[in-house]
Amino acid sequence: MKLRTAIISVLAAYLTVSLSAQVNPSPEIDRVYREDSKFRFDFSSAGKGGKIKWKFDRQEAVKDEYAILEGNVVVEYQDVKLSADRVTVNIKTRDVDAQGNVVIDQGTNRLAAERAIFNLDSKIGTLFNARAAFEGSIFFSGSKIEKLDADTFRLTDGVFTSCDIDNPAWSFRVSTGVVTIDDYARLKNLSFRAKKLPLFWTPYIVWPTKRDRSRGFLIPKFGSSDRYGTHVGISYFIPHGEWADTTLQGDYYSEGFNALGIDTRYVPSEGTAGRFQGQVVNDPDANLDGSDSVKWRYTYKHTQDDLPGGFRGVIDLTNFSDIEFFRRFDDDFEINTISNIYSSAYLTKNAGEYSLNIKADRREQLISSGSQIYEQLPSVQYRVYPNRLGASSLYYSLESSAGYLRSNDADYFRGDIFPTLSLQLRTPLWLSVKPTILGRYTYYTQSLDETSRKVVDESIDRTYGQGLLEIVGPSFSKIVSGNLGGFERFKHVIEPRVRFTHTTQVENLDQVIRFDTVDSPSLPLVEDYVEYSLVQRIIAKKGGEGAAAREILSFTVKQAASLAGPINPNSTNPTEFSPITFSLVSNPSQNVSFDASALVGNESRELEQSSLSVNLQGPRAYFALRWFATYQNEQQTTFDSSQIQLRAGVPIVKDRLRGDVQFSYDAEREDFLEQRYILGYSGSCWGIRGEYRDLTVPVPTQEYVIAISLQNVGTLFDFTASANSF
Repeated sequence: MKLRTAIISVLAAYLTVSLSAQVNPSPEIDRVYREDSKFRFDFSSAGKGGKIKWKFDRQEAVKDEYAILEGNVVVEYQDVKLSADRVTVNIKTRDVDAQGNVVIDQGTNRLAAERAIFNLDSKIGTLFNARAAFEGSIFFSGSKIEKLDADTFRLTDGVFTSCDIDNPAWSFRVSTGVVTIDDYARLKNLSFRAKKLPLFWTPYIVWPTKRDRSRGFLIPKFGSSDRYGTHVGISYFIPHGEWADTTLQGDYYSEGFNALGIDTRYVPSEGTAGRFQGQVVNDPDANLDGSDSVKWRYTYKHTQDDLPGGFRGVIDLTNFSDIEFFRRFDDDFEINTISNIYSSAYLTKNAGEYSLNIKADRREQLISSGSQIYEQLPSVQYRVYPNRLGASSLYYSLESSAGYLRSNDADYFRGDIFPTLSLQLRTPLWLSVKPTILGRYTYYTQSLDETSRKVVDESIDRTYGQGLLEIVGPSFSKIVSGNLGGFERFKHVIEPRVRFTHTTQVENLDQVIRFDTVDSPSLPLVEDYVEYSLVQRIIAKKGGEGAAAREILSFTVKQAASLAGPINPNSTNPTEFSPITFSLVSNPSQNVSFDASALVGNESRELEQSSLSVNLQGPRAYFALRWFATYQNEQQTTFDSSQIQLRAGVPIVKDRLRGDVQFSYDAEREDFLEQRYILGYSGSCWGIRGEYRDLTVPVPTQEYVIAISLQNVGTLFDFTASANSF
């Protein structure tokens, strides 16, 4: 309740300034959120009157009231252009009887037929063995198409599709239908076919034909799985003007899983957009684990950049009634592998010298025994960026926050202030010396009992100060010319770095409730501490005037030493030195990155940890590899482990066939934790995706998935089967 109250408080303040900042909405929502284009017609009359123009190879007869024209006949009148092999024109009534290869063009739309009886003034008539092409890659054909008025067509024995009309990969076939422009197509006796194979039939369907986004039912989705049975999904689309819409969805599963969902989107102004998605599901298996049978989830995202006073607002809420259920139920890999749930709402302002952030958030960390919850209800954070004091070489900065915090067993107020004062000494370019002093004061209304380690209602404060001296250099560099990877000049820089830190005694450190980095800053374990490293950098520059130089590679070796006794006096072999770390980072381009690191224990003098990260990103292909390993040492402080995560995708046959893979592998146990393999094919107007997934959470699951999608329709069929079924 406290989180809800806090978030409502932030939202109330947010909406107060939000409403006062609104301007007349003009951008359409489809500019931000892509929407499948609906086919449209444009046979609006240009008005009566005008002169009929024609061209022909020969004329059979021309009299006062009619003309009979043959051979490559072209008739033009107002915005209509008609061509045919033979045309009879009644000059007085403007009636046309066209035969053989008839084509009628009006605007961007085209009708073709073997024969057409058409009135040039009213733009109505009947076409036989006709075809029609409309914007949005929608094609019609029928044994007869009647244009009843300016906006209405009657279709007999018809077909419509987004594919090649001569040999469509998929099509909807109807016995009769009435299509009203900027309204709906009401179709009877409709069957969906793949090539010539009928897949399903319905006696009646209403299809929107409005030029803009229109109210109506979307094409139903079908699926099947061993776990949930046969699935039918029905969606209803509701536009709210030009800047908002809502989609309502109902899902039926033969095994008893029934769901209702809503998806609302809005873009009232250029700097404002939002989306709410929610779903409620009836779970018939809830009695097996004792949970509630009604389960739900929702997400709400809102951003607004045009708030008064230079503020920006962001709302990002996510919540689940039962995370394990949605791990089973949702096909999204991110949901299946989610480890925490995070929601936040904040107002923020960034100026040249400071930033102000008012924030409420909730983080639920999922663990094997349940979950750990951390909430800010809300907090105010104020930061001053480094500012120069007059004409001196002194710079000051500030970090501060105040707010109510809550976790599973604590509910308290915390205030924190963290000022810093640094001095930038004048030195040669190859040397930098920067002394810094800082202090920190934090106040808590609750604390940890030193004996029981339980939260008690006793206020404490924590104070400490630090003095730092950072020295970079003397630096050495060398410039080399060459041609490698598009770069022409390279600069190799060698920089030794030393940082000395003196920390005063931290008062009440053991009684502080751990919530975030304010409570757990990176403090040395000893009073006097020195960290030294050697950094090698490669800076590259491309040819051409004005080309900028950037760092493409760095290699760092780093270690720290205590000047006041062992770093960890409780270890088996206490020593004044920390482990040695090696780090290699390379970013030769925006699409390529490489990171590698290793840690050698000072006590074990053996490799204890190593990691590797590789990212390649192309226009159609991607590759992302993560590897992390720990190694057992003589002191038995660590155990061997090695995990690999891989995500990759590549086109196999141009833009038609592509493959994607995603897995997590425990190399030490020689076992996959999660794996997904996807093969997708995209036709000219359809697509098919085959997938094998093997998930270990929450329960071991091996499934095959086949999904079929259609152009301008979306996913029509989704079939899931357990691997044990084969």
